Amino acid sequence: MVKIVVDSTADMPAELCRAFDIQVVPLQVRFGNETFRDGVDISRDAFYQRLVTSSVLPTTSTPPPGAFVEVYERLARETDAILAIHLSGKLSSTVGVARKAAEMVPQVRIEVVDSHALAMVMVYMAVAAGIAARNGAGLDELVPLVNGIRERAFFYVGLDTLHYLEKGGRIGRARAFLGTLLNVKPLIEVRDGEVHPLEQVRTGKRMMARLVELVQAQAPIEELALLYTSQREKAETLLEQIMAQQIFPRERMHLVQMGGVIGTHAGPGAVGVVGIKREE
Repeated sequence: MVKIVVDSTADMPAELCRAFDIQVVPLQVRFGNETFRDGVDISRDAFYQRLVTSSVLPTTSTPPPGAFVEVYERLARETDAILAIHLSGKLSSTVGVARKAAEMVPQVRIEVVDSHALAMVMVYMAVAAGIAARNGAGLDELVPLVNGIRERAFFYVGLDTLHYLEKGGRIGRARAFLGTLLNVKPLIEVRDGEVHPLEQVRTGKRMMARLVELVQAQAPIEELALLYTSQREKAETLLEQIMAQQIFPRERMHLVQMGGVIGTHAGPGAVGVVGIKREE
């Protein structure tokens, strides 16, 4: 059976990792001279506490090729086929490093897919691939399957500030917002693998309402998750508002705290929605 690999920016819930035997390769977060493996060496709550209080802004980095090689070689003892799904190549060199590592493990066929996204988009791709693999699908079937899911994804985030996105160098087309952000809340979209400016709103309340409207515009929806960095209560408020509009059933919504790598760039107080539109 094909084995599935993702990186830690997927923020893969532990129960889904266990259910589908999905392997996670952690990226790295650095505070000064201290390096942590994302989701391994520092908890999410501890990371955000440090993000808010530290005088040093963290940086992020791709895992070394050996981290991928270690996972690939271990899985090669169990399978002859691996599907690796990674965050957008426009935001990180991770997918490129994964491809180089795959060439170093010739004893197993490895397909490395650029998700053109991050976070729960990668989770939905990985879980769909895991289900299909259990039903006997091979790599030649799984690659178009996950690429099809990628094309139906949407991802909107409301930020308290663009400061962290700018400092992390991942601001992309949202740079158009800079110089106009006095007491406003920027809304961004992750689309085509990079960050795009969407609009600016004046208050946190309006930001929440606008996120609900953006989700409504994507209906009908197949999968939906609410993301947050440091303030879970924001995601809970957003969840209540989505439920009030009867957009998507509560029991199928995931509430996920973004890990250190994404949090480094989104900053404290960010909240977002990510989902997959239903196939027509």
